[in-house]
Amino acid sequence: MCGVVPPGDVVFMMFRCLALVLGLAVCVPAHAVGVSALIGTWEAARSSEDERLYIRLMEKGKAEIVAEYDFQLPNMPGKRRGRSTTFARWTVKGDDVTVTYAKVRDRLRYHAQLALDEIGEQGKSAALKPIGKAGTDTRLPSTLWKAPHDYKLKAARSSASAAPVPQAQDAGN
Repeated sequence: MCGVVPPGDVVFMMFRCLALVLGLAVCVPAHAVGVSALIGTWEAARSSEDERLYIRLMEKGKAEIVAEYDFQLPNMPGKRRGRSTTFARWTVKGDDVTVTYAKVRDRLRYHAQLALDEIGEQGKSAALKPIGKAGTDTRLPSTLWKAPHDYKLKAARSSASAAPVPQAQDAGN
C-alpha cells in the first residue's frame, strides 16, 4: 500500500476541495472592483472655460485631488493658470470608493461602463460617480471618468444661464 490511496478517500478529498472553493467564492463580493482597476487618474469633463478637476488614486491608499483654473490678478493684464492640490486617502469596499480629506468624506461608486450621455458624448467609459448627498465642502461634486480623455461639457450645458451673444449687423444694408 505504498502511495496508493483508497478510492473512497479520493472522493472525500475532492469533495473537501470543492467545498473550500465554493466557500471562498461566497465570501468574495460578486461585483467587487479590484484596486488595480482604480489606480490611476480620474478626470471630470472639462468646462467651456477649460477648468480641470481630477483625482489621482495611488497605491497604499494615497490620493491627490487637483483643480486647475484660470484667474486674473487685480490690476494685472492677462489671465494666469492656477492649480489647487488637496492630498487625501482612499479606500474601496465592493464597488464603493471612499475619499477622505480635510474632515470631508466623499463616496463614489465605480461603474465599468457608464454612458457618456450626461456630458453630451456618445459611448461608454469607466467612471466614478458620486453617491449620497454631497457635502458643502466636497471637491468631487461630479462624475469622474477614467483618464486620459478629452471630454468637454457641451456649451449649452455649461453656459445655460449665460445670455447669447448678439451678432454684429452690417450698417450698409
